[in-house]
Amino acid sequence: MIVRPLLEKCNRRILAMGFAMLVLAMTATCEEPKVKALTPTLPKPTFEGTPIDVRSPHREAYRGDNVPPPPLLVPTGTRLLSGGCAVRCNDDTVSPRDLALVTDGDKQYSPSAYLELAPGVRWIQIDLGTNAAIHAVCLWRERPEQCVYRDTVVQVSDDPAFETGVVTLFNNDYDNSAGLGRGNDKEYFEDHFGRRIAGNGVRARYVRITSNGNTSDPYNHYTEVEVFGE
Repeated sequence: MIVRPLLEKCNRRILAMGFAMLVLAMTATCEEPKVKALTPTLPKPTFEGTPIDVRSPHREAYRGDNVPPPPLLVPTGTRLLSGGCAVRCNDDTVSPRDLALVTDGDKQYSPSAYLELAPGVRWIQIDLGTNAAIHAVCLWRERPEQCVYRDTVVQVSDDPAFETGVVTLFNNDYDNSAGLGRGNDKEYFEDHFGRRIAGNGVRARYVRITSNGNTSDPYNHYTEVEVFGE
């Protein structure tokens, strides 16, 4: 009979189509999330001259003048979250106007465009306004003289007091002199590229950055901090 071969042929076609749809579904499920290199806008270089001699086994090698850092990959939907956000700190002498410099979008160094905190272990804290997936935290602290900031620690939390749910994204305090635990990250020279720290999608509302002076003077400085996420 002709009917049976036709049925078998149809069944084979249906099976083939089903297998193809299964493969497509599995491919879509296993496909890696789309990412892009983070490309924040950059200020003009401030430092010009010979790098200072900071001898320390805890400092990463100097990349060279105008050599960019390795790319930091983030999801394609990543955007700036911190623009204009409220900033506070643990230095009571600082004015609200000076704190606003941290998130005002101006990364270019000038004597009137950066925040200066008193000597010692000091922190600034950015309130993103809501819980968000944090993919990157970028710091700009370049000065006319090349320097290395001590005990840089970047943490995030949903607790404004940073007593619970604290996640550390970066810590180069190798001897725990800031009291936040020993870190395995390296100290580094500041430059106009800024320091780009991976957030790995950790969800939080507050970003706190701690430092403990630098190799040029005992003060703590911030020209701009940008937090990227979704």
